[in-house]
Amino acid sequence: MNPSNAASPATARQLLEAQYRESLAAVTERMFAVAGIGPGQRVLDIGSGSGDTALIAAEWVGPTGRVLATDVTLAAMQGLAAHLRAQPRSLPIALEAVAAESLTQMPGSFDVVLARNCVMYFTDLPRALANIRAALRTGGRFVASVYGPLAHEPFHDIPIAAVRRRCPITEPYPDYVQAFRAGADVVGSALRSAGFQSVERHVVPTSRSFPSVPEAIEALRLSRSLAQLLSVLPESLREDAWTDIEAGFRDYESASGLRIPGEQVVLAATP
Repeated sequence: MNPSNAASPATARQLLEAQYRESLAAVTERMFAVAGIGPGQRVLDIGSGSGDTALIAAEWVGPTGRVLATDVTLAAMQGLAAHLRAQPRSLPIALEAVAAESLTQMPGSFDVVLARNCVMYFTDLPRALANIRAALRTGGRFVASVYGPLAHEPFHDIPIAAVRRRCPITEPYPDYVQAFRAGADVVGSALRSAGFQSVERHVVPTSRSFPSVPEAIEALRLSRSLAQLLSVLPESLREDAWTDIEAGFRDYESASGLRIPGEQVVLAATP
């Protein structure tokens, strides 16, 4: 993109946020479709972050239900906290800073536990799943989402490959790589080992769209997770990597713009 035609930082940020929402829309819809949340139920939302899943759950449980939104820090949920403070009426949502590995909820406290795109970041997957199982009532439902295979996620595969062509990626892995360390097979096996029954898998096609490849690159230069990935490289090699990323994305560009397909898997299990 010619510097004179570069998008403003605000416009680039809006594009970045829009493609992220687009990539999660079908996943979120499928998660709630299989969760079976109803009025009056108790829902635990793990890795709540900005809180959109917690807010949707609050709508479904209604005033007689409750939602506990959790993340590793309260700072991670500051957007959700601000949203709740701005509401004219209180919503049945409480916030707690706690990692899944450290959950100490009363056994059988929740009807549904949600974990959208966070299971792969658990530092101790067996312990976290054991805590989640304990928090669920008998017959409750745990619903999580993970990325599909890296080969089905070119949005991530192309940048990771661009870095790996220039430098090994070693631990501690950047989030871009960590996101694929625990796929559906690994999590499904861990769920069964933790005592969950009838683990279901729902493959969900996703997509990320931008008006053009140059505008995508301009927006992605604001991505903290992509910057973390590229920080693996010496600074002298980073612009070369961006050139590779742009070339890879062009395989998905058409006259109507850039659309990068993807895949996630929704896992649903009962204790």
